[in-house]
Amino acid sequence: MSYNHSECILRLDSSRYDSKMANKKRSQKAIQERTDKKRKLQDAQLENGLFGADVNSIDIGEEMPAKIASGKWEDNEQDYELKPRRMQDSEHELVEGLPIKINGKLERKMRVVQRAPENNEVSEDDSEKSEDESKQEESADEEDEEPDTEERILEMKELIAELVEKIIEEPEENTSALTRLRKMAESKNPNTSKFSMLALIPVWKSIIPGYRIRPLTEMEKKEKVSKDVARLRNFEEKLVHNYKLYIDHLASLARTANNEPALKVRLGNIAATAAVELAGSFSHFNFMSEVLTIVVRRVCKPNPSADPVFSKAIKVLETLMNEDDEGRVSAEIVRLLSRTLKVRNYNVDESVLNSLLSVDVLHDYDPNTKTDEPTKVKLKKKDRVHLSKKQRKVRKEMKEIEEEMRKAEQAVSAEEREKNQAELLKLILALYLNVLKANQQKLIGSVLEGLAKFGHMANLELLGDFLTVMKELISDADLNALSSAEVRKVLLCIVTAFSLVSNHRHMKLSVDLSSFVDALYSVLPYLSLDADVEFSHKTLRLADPLNNELVKPSVNVSTKAELLLKALDHVFFRSKSGTQQRAAAFTKRLYICMEHTPEKTTVALLKFLDKLMTKYPQIAGLYSTNDRIGNGTFYMEASTPARSNPDAATIWENALLTKHYCPLVVKGTKALFNRSKEST
Repeated sequence: MSYNHSECILRLDSSRYDSKMANKKRSQKAIQERTDKKRKLQDAQLENGLFGADVNSIDIGEEMPAKIASGKWEDNEQDYELKPRRMQDSEHELVEGLPIKINGKLERKMRVVQRAPENNEVSEDDSEKSEDESKQEESADEEDEEPDTEERILEMKELIAELVEKIIEEPEENTSALTRLRKMAESKNPNTSKFSMLALIPVWKSIIPGYRIRPLTEMEKKEKVSKDVARLRNFEEKLVHNYKLYIDHLASLARTANNEPALKVRLGNIAATAAVELAGSFSHFNFMSEVLTIVVRRVCKPNPSADPVFSKAIKVLETLMNEDDEGRVSAEIVRLLSRTLKVRNYNVDESVLNSLLSVDVLHDYDPNTKTDEPTKVKLKKKDRVHLSKKQRKVRKEMKEIEEEMRKAEQAVSAEEREKNQAELLKLILALYLNVLKANQQKLIGSVLEGLAKFGHMANLELLGDFLTVMKELISDADLNALSSAEVRKVLLCIVTAFSLVSNHRHMKLSVDLSSFVDALYSVLPYLSLDADVEFSHKTLRLADPLNNELVKPSVNVSTKAELLLKALDHVFFRSKSGTQQRAAAFTKRLYICMEHTPEKTTVALLKFLDKLMTKYPQIAGLYSTNDRIGNGTFYMEASTPARSNPDAATIWENALLTKHYCPLVVKGTKALFNRSKEST
């Protein structure tokens, strides 16, 4: 009996050992299957480029019990065999233990087993652990709505500083810290979001490389690389992913309107400031178009005076266009401006259009002529170096190789630059034309100034469109009752029209600009009665006590007197619009105006008349009635020079100007009168 009892114990021990080994094998098999599935998920993420997701957050354990349960029948049978017996009729859960021999009899011992807590029942320890974990998650995400205290804000700043230090020291090893800091910028807590957004700006400036990161091709993903290359690729992928999400967050915050709550407005201003910093630093990096979209939308708001970021954004745009040598960034800015201005119905501040004058890439662009190759300088025979036939052959081959290398380096960039220049010019001129058609009064000066700079590059068809629109602008203005602003607009149209035509050096056609000459003739009386004819918005003077706001004119800061002299110079000396009849009519009307114009303007007009008399000596007969026959009478109120009959006019205003209070005016008037005597 003792042998049988010991044999039974050995068998039970062996069966227990077998069950442990079987459980160990099944657990190892489950772990192996779980590891294989995790690797498959990672490989799928690598193929799809989903580097921003956390692999550990993906639940891979839900399908594993089903896989284990669907195993072989032997495994299920072995599990059933190893389960202890339970008594069904007992109140408590009883499990049969090993039999015990007492007085030669085997007795079965039953022991009570405590039930494991069900899913809906949670012990105190587990509840405490879950509460601690939830508190940690809430503190990590910073999404609790309780008001921040000074201690919490200080802890938050320390945490952000620690994350920033880790990222800047070893960016490739601390991509998780970058992801966490970016998620903190998206927090619902305004302080956390604000501090994290501002802290990420120096982080981006420190870790973003000086090149554009492109996505990997399928072949590059499949090829085997070293650990360093794999780590670099992983870092670049996560960097681009976090940078894109950060820009999207800035875009959503920067769209906040001015009538929103003050907290949202402040966050929107911070987001716009961050976008301005990124636009000024990373014009070469990915998602530059999205960053520029944020800046352009910000500057196109209808009320820029209430926006503290407006001046910074305008300055950044001007800097980018001024420092852009290839034209890619400038073309993108102008494209976004055209699209946004059209949506805003061109209701923006004039400084937005003034920023286009900073475009520097078009200074050497000529769309009508092709650049010739530089001429080769031939050396004289005495300066040449004697080379053998073999040396000349080697030298020729080296020159060919160097020329091919130079062309290979510059051909692509030069072709791309010329393409960007053509697209940029097309966008700018189309934008100017649309603004003129929309007839936004506060933007006309900016457009005309831009046309004076870029208009000579336009083709003939577009030039005709510009002249037509400017004629319509002049015809829309009531020339019989012009205000000071309308007088300036008409003068700008006249000067711009003549500048466009005169700057077209390739154009051999003569354009009829008589309508602009007639408009200039009609504007002269209003100019003589304008008290601000010599003032601009930059002139230091006392403001009107009845109007506290000083009206800022268009981008052309020239005074109306300077615009008048430019227009007269274009009519009579830079174009073919000047005739003897027009010279006589303008001379008579200018003398009428000089009776009312200020001192400096009068002296400048006298110098212009002296120059005009040199070109048209016949106008000297207007100073005297001797030896001159006039048909009819002079019509002083005529709106055009042809209808005024200037040959019948007499400049009797010369006698009044000799009594002028200014000695320079008197001296210039007498000099012109004496010169007229000599010429007649």
